[in-house]
Amino acid sequence: MKLSVIIPAFNEGERIRETLIAVRTAAPDGQIIVVDDGSSDDTYKIAEQSGADVVIRSEHKGKGDALNTGCQLADGNILLLLDADLGSSADQAFSLLEPVVEGAADMTIAVFTSSGSSGGGMGLAVGAARTGIKLLTGRVMRAPLSGQRAISRDALNTLLPLSPGWGAEVSLTVKALQAGLRVLEVECALTHRVTGKSLTDILHRAAQFFAILTTLILCKFRH
Repeated sequence: MKLSVIIPAFNEGERIRETLIAVRTAAPDGQIIVVDDGSSDDTYKIAEQSGADVVIRSEHKGKGDALNTGCQLADGNILLLLDADLGSSADQAFSLLEPVVEGAADMTIAVFTSSGSSGGGMGLAVGAARTGIKLLTGRVMRAPLSGQRAISRDALNTLLPLSPGWGAEVSLTVKALQAGLRVLEVECALTHRVTGKSLTDILHRAAQFFAILTTLILCKFRH
């Protein structure tokens, strides 16, 4: 198995160092690619100093575009997609690999078991994603927006490109299920930075909600 870890990052200077240290410790021989999605802080510099093999600095185009860039550069036959804000808990995501490596699943998705994983919103984005995925595929997902995923290279090649913005995870799940791939959710003791209730956070969640709706509509008409 050759592993590539893809980490899209946007203004994660406070947590990406811990994330990368945990990832490098868990995968000393793995390829680690960080795609800095136009951060205005020192995310790029910290990533270069903290164990990433490849750091790409791009314009701010959204998470999905960053994932597409990272996946194109990856040379592993198994890819692990991780958010940059997992901190020291990032090593727990490696439990996603076993079902893919053993051939029991084409893609695994992390379900956060930690109490620190809930956000400050009302769950509208998650609810929209879960309902849309069920309508399009018949599958009810516990963690429809989880960005922590392991996937085989062969499976991923049939699903690219991902939706360029906040709809990336939804498009990945819908495409995989519609293609008949085996998708398995795995509980992981992960934590991440959660959004609060400031105006900026509310606007962020609103943008995510509308991106998810747009992605679901496009998935329906493209299938």
